[in-house]
Amino acid sequence: MLPSDVAVLAHYREQARAHGASSESTMPDEVVRQAEVAAILRFLERQPGGRLLEIGCGNGCLLEAILRQFGPRFGLVGMDRTPEMLAIARGRELECDLQVGDLRDLPYRGASFEVVVSERVVINLRDPGEQVRAFGEIARVLKPGGVTVAIEGFKAGLENLNRARADFLLPPIAEPEVNNWFTGERWRQFLEAGFREFTEAECEGLEPENFLSSHYFMTRFFHDAIKPEGGKVRNTELAKFFAAALPPVGDYAPLRIKYLRRLP
Repeated sequence: MLPSDVAVLAHYREQARAHGASSESTMPDEVVRQAEVAAILRFLERQPGGRLLEIGCGNGCLLEAILRQFGPRFGLVGMDRTPEMLAIARGRELECDLQVGDLRDLPYRGASFEVVVSERVVINLRDPGEQVRAFGEIARVLKPGGVTVAIEGFKAGLENLNRARADFLLPPIAEPEVNNWFTGERWRQFLEAGFREFTEAECEGLEPENFLSSHYFMTRFFHDAIKPEGGKVRNTELAKFFAAALPPVGDYAPLRIKYLRRLP
């Protein structure tokens, strides 16, 4: 196992220990987590059904939400590399298959899923080449014409956010040590693994790619600029109010949502 793999696995084992079945596991920002789940469920409303694989399913929070909203419409399969996370997911007693697995070598036969879901998962592979390999594996297990919804991290949003913070002499926010967020060039390599992005018509009614931009600008710039010493850092009433009041504007969130279709 690579040193980076050891560090990532240790991180998620600690997340499992600290948060258990809580939705805060892997994402302490309540607004972000709720928005992610809502965006994925909205996407799935458009899908007729079939076998659905969540890579990096963690403690099963998203799988439970999918099952609660859609019932047997999807045949759910969850895969994660952290046994402790899967143990928590199994404790939910969901009607789905759960398995330990690696993004770089998915333990499923080719063309066996209609849908693949990724929620901040591929960024945990530190090596860019392994990220490309992971997208190739996603393409392999998807049926031709199958779809992927992926919420992943991009460096450009963080760079824009840190420029705003620098204007007010705020220190930059660092990329998490266990992540390697995507560049534009790397994203183009992912698409070459066998995908195309949704057209504008296909995206109608779905959350826009920058769906978290205003929230990140408000909470990671404005909120930090006005927060008194010792004030609450996350999940404030101010953050919740503006998350509901502001439409997404600009490119200030590292997290973006992408909608992909497997090429024939």
